[in-house]
Amino acid sequence: MKVYVTGAAIVKRDMYATLRSGIVKMNAEELFQIAHLNAILAKKSSRFGRFDQYTRIGLAAVGLALHDARLDTTDRVRNIGFILAGQYGSFVTDLTFYETTVDGGQFASPNLFSYTLPNIVIGECAHQFGLIGPTFCLDSDGERAHGALCEAALYLEENSVEAMLVGWLEVLPKQAPKGDEGAIVLVFEKKKNKDAFQLELETDCRNGMKFLTGEVVNSIDKLLQALKMVDISIQKQKNMSLK
Repeated sequence: MKVYVTGAAIVKRDMYATLRSGIVKMNAEELFQIAHLNAILAKKSSRFGRFDQYTRIGLAAVGLALHDARLDTTDRVRNIGFILAGQYGSFVTDLTFYETTVDGGQFASPNLFSYTLPNIVIGECAHQFGLIGPTFCLDSDGERAHGALCEAALYLEENSVEAMLVGWLEVLPKQAPKGDEGAIVLVFEKKKNKDAFQLELETDCRNGMKFLTGEVVNSIDKLLQALKMVDISIQKQKNMSLK
């Protein structure tokens, strides 16, 4: 079965990029004042300012990717799923919440507590953008998000969804070794979108997704390379901080 990548977004501390926009540089304070993203979130979310850092970054990437694929132009719910991969999940928020529990816990933050699970960001995205397809988290594997790509292929082959989002999201705790941070979200659809850039792929239940050459797509980074976004992929950026 053929599927198409019709949208993609990368979000970092000082830039974001989509297939349509290319690279947009900014400072940290501007990240959530992106014109069209801000317009999307303004009508969708009154709680955006309360989100923890992990959820904000994930929601921004999903909003940009859906906008890139022209799937954010309606208020109706859509049978779109979202599979998110990462290693640390919401651990940064967990640690921050724990710091508020000192002295007996009487000042423990209820707002932080509500974001101490890695799947909260998925629930927020489903609520904000009307996603009613399958949504869940997977632990990151050696080939970044390979498991998530395989799961997305299964849902697409079963014709049980209109489209699938596959994402990678990471915010590193201070104690963690240096590594990649930020968010990447790709949009897969089962039909061509005449108004969007697209990359045609094949799905395979056992191996996930394949290029038309037959090569297995074993990571999101492979797709970024095929989409000509490799030079701005988070894997290529070193010493980045989202603080």
